[in-house]
Amino acid sequence: MLQVPLNQDFSKEGIVSDAAVSSSGSSSFPPAAAPSTHSAAGSSEPAGEKSDHWSSQVVEAIVSVGSSIEGTTAGTAITVLGGSDNGEFPYLGEISAGVRYQKGGPSLAPGALLLEVQGQRVAGYTQRDVVAWINHCTRNGNPCVIRTAPPGK
Repeated sequence: MLQVPLNQDFSKEGIVSDAAVSSSGSSSFPPAAAPSTHSAAGSSEPAGEKSDHWSSQVVEAIVSVGSSIEGTTAGTAITVLGGSDNGEFPYLGEISAGVRYQKGGPSLAPGALLLEVQGQRVAGYTQRDVVAWINHCTRNGNPCVIRTAPPGK
């Protein structure tokens, strides 16, 4: 069995690999990463150029269901399709006129993938669970933040 004394400098004995020794001769573990040419968003495009990545097209809409429409809940005002019980991500179907949006804010689009409802990620939820969560978040006319991404091409 090999025993290693604590606080021993391994760089003097050649135990540290050459990759872990910087140009100044001092050792660091793990080795420092090479400078990245990627932008801050993590895309492979240089900073400042427009990206077609889906994450740059995420829409965050603040919605509420009008309490003046009798019997309308978010489950009937916003149709949710797909879901894990169908082997799909949940996505939006028909959006009725009973859905109100934040003034000047974006609106929901049919076919858009549901990413989050009130900060809760819904990927992997069944269709029924997504509808129940939207109903819970929008009860009593409360506003709800829904994040969506456009469907793939």
